[in-house]
Amino acid sequence: MSYSLILNNTNNIGANNNTFQYNFKGGSFQIPENSEISISNIQIPYSWYNVASYYNNQTFQITFPNTATNTYTLTLPQGFYAITDVNAYIQQFCISNNLYLIDSNGNYVYYINLSYNVATYKIQLLLFNVPTALPTNYTAPAGWAGYPASTQTPTFIVLNNSFGTLIGFASGTFPSTGASATSVSFLSTSTPLGSNVNSLIVRCSLVDNQVCMPSDILDSIPINNVSYGSNINYSPNFSKWIKCKKGNFSNLVIVFNDQGMQTLFALDSNVLINLLIRTAKK
Repeated sequence: MSYSLILNNTNNIGANNNTFQYNFKGGSFQIPENSEISISNIQIPYSWYNVASYYNNQTFQITFPNTATNTYTLTLPQGFYAITDVNAYIQQFCISNNLYLIDSNGNYVYYINLSYNVATYKIQLLLFNVPTALPTNYTAPAGWAGYPASTQTPTFIVLNNSFGTLIGFASGTFPSTGASATSVSFLSTSTPLGSNVNSLIVRCSLVDNQVCMPSDILDSIPINNVSYGSNINYSPNFSKWIKCKKGNFSNLVIVFNDQGMQTLFALDSNVLINLLIRTAKK
């Protein structure tokens, strides 16, 4: 005999929107030996941050050479960031702290830039010379703190946290010897980890999967061809039947973990989970 079960946001029981409980009608469901369960389809919103306090990857520092060299600590608000977003945050920080100039066309000139280097699959850090005097036809913001005595770049400081993993840079100061007299470029030294979550593991309390650890793994869901904030749609091409535990159960629980079996910190519980159970004849 086969059964189809539907879970949605009303079944959410987890503070992290990653745990869903289905209560069987009448509080009891008898599962005989050799019964199986599989996923028919799942829709789950792509709603977890890649920059957050629980990843310890929000904070880094820069120095900027005005009349004196000042060190600034930047803390990214929790969210989902591409490198273009991190760079935009740096630029907004520079605007707020008057660490920019304005060229003759009215464009803001920044002296720190992070960008994708597609050809090398790396992140590129560019540090440009801050001039010793206002360039011709440039203007300075009202709060500009003056010019360095000698032409030099800002520095970029990756702290001993996980921010460096996000952008592919080891902890340290760039340039390592301090401000440079000429503009400099650096490429990340490891593959940037754009997101801590690149696939989902689906666990189910009814599963008796004795060939893996933990033994409650039902399936995995890849994250591809979907943008942040959209739905991840998973419909297996064929039924992946997994053995069920034998016994009498009042409920089943579905838990989503990341590919490393770590907690998935989802923001949106508006899921649709369709499970199939087929029971063996008693």
